[in-house]
Amino acid sequence: MTVRGRGELAVWLLASALALGGLFYRLGQLPPGLFVDEVAGGYDASALLRSGRDQYGSRWPMFFRSLDDYKSPLHVYAMVPSQALLGPTALAVRLPCALCAIGMAVAMFFLVRRLTERPALARWMALLALVAPTLFTYARHAVSEASMLPLALVLALLALVRFGDAPSSRSALLAGLAVGLVAYTYTTARLLAPLMVALAVLAWLHDPRARPKLPWLVAGALAALAPIGLFLHLHPGTLDRRFHSLWVFWDHPSTWTALRRILSHYREHMLSFNFLFRTGDPNLRHNVGRGLLPVWLLVPLGLGLVALWRRRREGSARFLLGLGVLSGLPVALCDFELPHATRMLHLVPLAFVVASLGISDWLQQAGRGRALLALGLAAVLIEEGSFGKTYFVDYPTHAQAWFDDAMDQTLQIAFAARPPGAALRLPDDFFQRDGIYVKFWGQLDPAAVREQGLDGLGIRELDAPYGPEAVIVVPGDSKREFAGAQRVAEARLFDHPAARWVVLRAGAEQEP
Repeated sequence: MTVRGRGELAVWLLASALALGGLFYRLGQLPPGLFVDEVAGGYDASALLRSGRDQYGSRWPMFFRSLDDYKSPLHVYAMVPSQALLGPTALAVRLPCALCAIGMAVAMFFLVRRLTERPALARWMALLALVAPTLFTYARHAVSEASMLPLALVLALLALVRFGDAPSSRSALLAGLAVGLVAYTYTTARLLAPLMVALAVLAWLHDPRARPKLPWLVAGALAALAPIGLFLHLHPGTLDRRFHSLWVFWDHPSTWTALRRILSHYREHMLSFNFLFRTGDPNLRHNVGRGLLPVWLLVPLGLGLVALWRRRREGSARFLLGLGVLSGLPVALCDFELPHATRMLHLVPLAFVVASLGISDWLQQAGRGRALLALGLAAVLIEEGSFGKTYFVDYPTHAQAWFDDAMDQTLQIAFAARPPGAALRLPDDFFQRDGIYVKFWGQLDPAAVREQGLDGLGIRELDAPYGPEAVIVVPGDSKREFAGAQRVAEARLFDHPAARWVVLRAGAEQEP
């Protein structure tokens, strides 16, 4: 390795250390508090550790009933070993997402290196994908099982490119299995995966080397997707429940009205500069106020599309072009909560792959000066620095209300202070969404909850009689008094001086 190469590698190693440090910095505290979906997944993982059954009693389920939806399995099962190691903590719930993001970056390196034959470019694009605002945000919380999607998608792309480079029955079968795995990461990915299979067949159909092996690719995908079909057959109205409540046909519109909605939603996500590069998703659980893609990626992405068009006779190029066009279809079929970054998360790693080809072709052409490259690197550093400041300084305060409203620390204090057999009295807020916060942070036995309910376990609303030594939680601004109750502790919102909740313990038999 040349001196210049060793210098570049040293800089990359330093940048990687900073990126990994940022990825794991206060992972259990930022964003502040666990959102309800994070808690629901965490409670299912705890239940599996306890008895091999989820919170509803299903033994090692393929898909998880969760509140008003059915969640994909990879996310929940990934939390089982982390909770076995770290206990029922916020860090244990979020750690698998961060590790999957690292896995995505590693797979991105191998994919870009194979496509461009430039190891240095592959290293940097993998690292920049890891710290891209959207992927970094999803890597640091477990709000959605879609956090597993980038890893699954890049692995599928890598398997397909390897198949295109050296078609064989084995590589085709592995590629089909990898594409089928994508369907187990997120609701809209259950549509994206079959689209990818059909697109792969079309992309390599005219390749005389690959055409005879395509049946193996389809067979692998069908083998991977068969359990989903079986689950839908045995449990109709489960996996498609959420989608049917969101899709454009919810009110039985005319064909023309439905088509207009689909085209409008497609344009809103695929052709909107604001959504893609400026403002993104307004939901602060999905976004920190940035576009889906970093702004610096705009020019390389354009160059990448040109590079793909030049390579359009190659199966891999045709596939990537087609996938770019079809990326907006799953979200275009949805009619609520738009624009929606989670339903477009698959576009982010795909954009980095395409941009890598554009940068590679640009570097290959003669006469490219270092000044332009330095300017591009400066743009990357400025944008990443601005994002880091936004995420770690501004976002925690702004996002507090979008997560759990300090209920996690409140419940940890309350359950620690609760004597065995004593009552626990909570405000109505804690019983929302089937009391999932209480179940997770109290580590209640799911079997006991199913048999007795929270009421039977002594956990009831504030107005219920409480008896001696009960633990009582009241709002921080409450003026209500409880006979003989002593203040135990209080919980605050992130970076806020006032108490959000106050934990009391009753000291007498008197009732309110």
